[in-house]
Amino acid sequence: MLLSYAFVYPTWTGYDEAQHVDMVYGLQHGAGWPAPGEKMIATGVAATSDDFDRGRYQDMFQSGGKRRGAAPFAEIDPTPRDQRRSFNALGGPKPVDDGRLSNQMVQHPPLIYAAGAVVLRALPGSDDWAYDQQVFVLRLLNILVVAPLPLLAWLAARRFGLGESLALAAAVLPLAIPGFTRVGATFNNDGILMLTTGGLTVVLAGVLRGDLRRRTALWAGLWLGLALLSKAFALTLPVMIVAAYLVGWRRRRASDPAEPGVRGWRRLWRAIVSLPWLPALLAVGLGLALGGWWWVRNYLLYDAVQPNGWATNPPRREPLLLPDSFLTWFWYFFRTMISRFWGGLGMFEPPQLSPIAIVLATVAVVGLSVLAVVGRRRAGRTDRQSLAAGVVVLLLPVAFAYLEVGQRSWAEYQRYTRGIAVQGRYLYLGLVGLGVVVALGLRRALPGRERLAPLILLVGALLMQGAALLAICSYYWLPRRVSFTPARTVDVVSAIGRWAPFPIAVTITVFVLAALLFAGTIAAAVVQARRQPAPAPQVPATPAPVRSGSRRGDGDAGVVAQHEPVRLGQGGRGHDLDVPADQ
Repeated sequence: MLLSYAFVYPTWTGYDEAQHVDMVYGLQHGAGWPAPGEKMIATGVAATSDDFDRGRYQDMFQSGGKRRGAAPFAEIDPTPRDQRRSFNALGGPKPVDDGRLSNQMVQHPPLIYAAGAVVLRALPGSDDWAYDQQVFVLRLLNILVVAPLPLLAWLAARRFGLGESLALAAAVLPLAIPGFTRVGATFNNDGILMLTTGGLTVVLAGVLRGDLRRRTALWAGLWLGLALLSKAFALTLPVMIVAAYLVGWRRRRASDPAEPGVRGWRRLWRAIVSLPWLPALLAVGLGLALGGWWWVRNYLLYDAVQPNGWATNPPRREPLLLPDSFLTWFWYFFRTMISRFWGGLGMFEPPQLSPIAIVLATVAVVGLSVLAVVGRRRAGRTDRQSLAAGVVVLLLPVAFAYLEVGQRSWAEYQRYTRGIAVQGRYLYLGLVGLGVVVALGLRRALPGRERLAPLILLVGALLMQGAALLAICSYYWLPRRVSFTPARTVDVVSAIGRWAPFPIAVTITVFVLAALLFAGTIAAAVVQARRQPAPAPQVPATPAPVRSGSRRGDGDAGVVAQHEPVRLGQGGRGHDLDVPADQ
């Protein structure tokens, strides 16, 4: 699906894609990392990207002008493929000097841009490739960066104690979000933040179950450091680490018998001493040492942790929100964040996902998250509290990002009375944790039938992606006043193929493979759902606790086993296995 979206969206139609590519191109040609306001876009990049940002395609792409009669991509003949030139041939790295705003991406850390420059330099002759082929290489880099997210969601769910069926359901969630598919298929710095936060979530899923080892703390610190070199939203992740260690500590402490006769201040002191000070400090300290220096550098040089990349206040193109009131802003922020989380298919709005699909998907995810917090009725009070606390920790990246975006949007609204910087894609850093929470909710919603969970989410993903592609192709890839019908599929593919950086056979092959793989995945889920579960193994009513620190199976999973029973089959519910955290 990511590869398909890389063709469905022509070059430069990702979020700020020209600016992101320009940062890579600048590093390739020795531009370094200028101060805010000093990085002007390269002439070679602007030669083609200006068409989308301020030139002949701007009205249709930026402002939804197809509704006013602007020609869509389907009616425009792009530059013939054999006549498309390289960035060097189009003007090279020389900065434009037409008085436009600078490239604001200097406000972000350089990790993904440095990686992109290394990749392009490693490819022989890439400097002479057509500009759209160079951009496609960077898109492939971003696809490779975000492609592990389903695997990370599966790993996090398993380490959190969920069975195989529910872990597979957690892995499906990213596929059900068309906006994520679009962001993952174009070049930006969101993908590297999703990957690093997802990796951190996998590690912390074990910490939530009581893994307080130093080795695990080192892994957490490594992922945190990489995240801090990705984007400013990572600055709240140390809170997630500390919260995870507190939950894991409480779970371990609840499983250990209290010493008789220890009361009052003595008991409080022992509790304070037993807190996981060392692993938590090791994780946060290592992360700050690896990635925190960038933000300290910003503060020392520019007196701001994240400076204004333009070094000025740019003109605003977002809608004017009247009457001027908090309620006006909040209603716009609330519905726009939800819409752009699931959709975010255009710039700014059209094409749009169906409001019905957005509402249904939101209700489903929120409802399942609430079910996950409620927990199991038959579980003890301590287990319910630990489960609820773990769910909250897993959702912290999404929650913090939502609050950060809201705070900034409200501050900008007070100044400009416009809905500014309201992007649902900023919540994608928490997709791995959200996938685990949704899977937990499905366990509660489907008692005894958890094996249906992957199929349910796959069908939902098929409907969401189908609705999104219908909206995208109808808006960009069909002529004005022409509605989509199955017979128009050939016209859509032909139009996309004209704009693609490679011969149309490549585009067709990618689309066919994506469709076949999607169909095969659903078929496999159907087979799994129809498979009858075997009788659940008999376990003792009070199993012996697993010895703390024992390692089984994959020792590198990085989690210590808990003082709790291993529950096989969940009472005959589809062979899901609540495994100890080290499995």
